[in-house]
Amino acid sequence: MLTRVLALAVPLTMIAGCTNSVDVGPTQPVAVTATGSAWTVYEGAPSPSPAGTWNPDTAASGTFLPYKPGSTAITYDPAVVPPGATASVAIAQNTQAMEVRLTAAGLIPRRAYGAHLHTMPCTAVPDAAGPHYQHQADPSKPSVDPSYANPRNEVWLDFTVDGYGEASSAALLKWTFPAGQSARSLILHAQTTKTGDGVAGTAGPRVACLTLPER
Repeated sequence: MLTRVLALAVPLTMIAGCTNSVDVGPTQPVAVTATGSAWTVYEGAPSPSPAGTWNPDTAASGTFLPYKPGSTAITYDPAVVPPGATASVAIAQNTQAMEVRLTAAGLIPRRAYGAHLHTMPCTAVPDAAGPHYQHQADPSKPSVDPSYANPRNEVWLDFTVDGYGEASSAALLKWTFPAGQSARSLILHAQTTKTGDGVAGTAGPRVACLTLPER
């Protein structure tokens, strides 16, 4: 049974699930869906996850707007993330694994975005949200080594928007956030995430940010 749940929503609706080390190739993000009482991880053929059941009990939502003091959802590039777009992030975890879900609406139809969880809250300065949250921290900064910058060690939530401006994604990870050391923001990027040596984890400019609650 999942024992802890965290959820947040903002104009962009986003959700994703993560697992400590889902064994997918270092270049492949993990696609996850929740069906009934079990998580299903798709790695070609579906297989059950040992993580547990999805049982979120809290949620929050908001809208991406130009920065104002106290903003929790910010668009840095209105041409890529239009003001009024919405996003939601929900996180559920037990003692062994966690799932992160992202849903979004009001985005550019049929456009692809990069999306990751970052270490610091959103501010007026995109880079102030810090680097990607990593389960095992890369000693080199910035982290562009595929051994660390990969969807098993970070929370990657890339997605492609449908014709109605909506999208969702999920990540399932075989690790959890330590108490008081959770990711603090969702960053949307202008490009999808790269995976090669020297560029792993990069995804172009930061175009929007959603602050996640401290836990």
